[in-house]
Amino acid sequence: MLNGRTALIVEEEFLIALDVQRMLETLGVGQTLFARMPAEAEQLRARWPEIAIAIIEARMGDPLAMQLAKDLAAARIPIVLVTGDLDVQHSFADRPDLPVVIKPVPEGALADAVRQALAVHS
Repeated sequence: MLNGRTALIVEEEFLIALDVQRMLETLGVGQTLFARMPAEAEQLRARWPEIAIAIIEARMGDPLAMQLAKDLAAARIPIVLVTGDLDVQHSFADRPDLPVVIKPVPEGALADAVRQALAVHS
């Protein structure tokens, strides 16, 4: 599905980020860029053109993560939000272009969300 392309994972918890990376590898991701917070992802902006999918941790009341999602979407990068907050999922129910997966991240749910995000941008 990802055919050796690059993924960006924005996740504060490194072990969760590694688990997401493992799941993405089963979908064919080649290289993974990691950022612990949105500001670190912004520092990787020069590499955004090579990103095929971005997985972003989102929390209600975190304007930086939401701004990062908007910036990545403006750059035409498919996005999947992951969250432990059900309110985040409900707040994006009207955005089919922005799939939301609830933590802990089930592998099948992440794969479906990646497919959905890629389909919107194809």
